[in-house]
Amino acid sequence: MPDIKPRECFIIMPISDADGYPQGHFKHVYDNIVAPSCEKAGFRAIRADDVKATNLIHLDILKKLIEAPITICDLSSRNPNVLFELGIRQAFDRPVVLIQESGTPKIFDIAPLRYLEYSKEMKYHDVLRSQNELKDAIEATVAADADAGNVNSIVKLLALNQPAKIPELKGNKEGLALGVLQAEIQEMRKLMEISIHDRRISRRGSITAIEYERLSNTLEKLQNAKRVPASERMEQLHMLMRETEELMMRCDEKSDHMHVRHLIERIHRTMADVA
Repeated sequence: MPDIKPRECFIIMPISDADGYPQGHFKHVYDNIVAPSCEKAGFRAIRADDVKATNLIHLDILKKLIEAPITICDLSSRNPNVLFELGIRQAFDRPVVLIQESGTPKIFDIAPLRYLEYSKEMKYHDVLRSQNELKDAIEATVAADADAGNVNSIVKLLALNQPAKIPELKGNKEGLALGVLQAEIQEMRKLMEISIHDRRISRRGSITAIEYERLSNTLEKLQNAKRVPASERMEQLHMLMRETEELMMRCDEKSDHMHVRHLIERIHRTMADVA
């Protein structure tokens, strides 16, 4: 019976030593927490420095980053390369588990997303606990990949029409690389525009902004769903109204409150049109 190779889990984290951390810190995190957790969940951990298939190393890393069935991203050092790779992964709406060292400040643009913390002291029992928690998070994230409510998917949170896709190009790898990067840049621009719009709604970048965008996009889809029976649209509008009213109760900023109130008025008008 042939050996079945475990699926790969691409790891996004600093490879070299980072400022403010002891020498070899992230290697210890990888060796003692990340790699064992992947193995327990039935995956083989792979980092960028493990990708040595061809001389087009950056393309091979990019393909692994996009195509791996699951990814773990360590946000602890706020490394620019780590955040860029996370942005690419999110643009293609691929499942990712976020982790960071306890005490790390939340990053502004991704604060609403769910993440797992591990102890920076890395004591024996803490490491074992983190391994099991990360193993469970990997399995849960893989299971929730197709779930519309997946909280770690920016594309699903914002109710975007579709994620980025690798274009089907004929020719050599250089041509494929160019097409992939072009598609990714276009999607990243879309996410950046959304992020800018969110900041106008809430300067603190709280989850209110993302929730507002999601609810607003859902309303627009219901307004355009002319072929959906009126009774079904009305039921969905009532559910949307309840979610929006709950969001109103969580608003702290006056500007947030104003925008959500305007959304409620739009829902009322749509209900009247459907009725």
